[in-house]
Amino acid sequence: MLDPDRLDPAAYVAAMAPAVGLHLDAERQARVAAALALVARIAAPALAVPLDETAEPAPVYRP
Repeated sequence: MLDPDRLDPAAYVAAMAPAVGLHLDAERQARVAAALALVARIAAPALAVPLDETAEPAPVYRP
């Protein structure tokens, strides 16, 4: 499960950028890491919702 308090976004970006062919300077790397930290904080509550193995997405969204 995603735990934004245990995620090290700077280390993740430093490791993954070269793996996907990105060459980021230090300033850009810091901005990407800040965005990743924000995304992790926003996504954590949604990812914490337990789903059983039969759960499927709705074919049509109806609010």
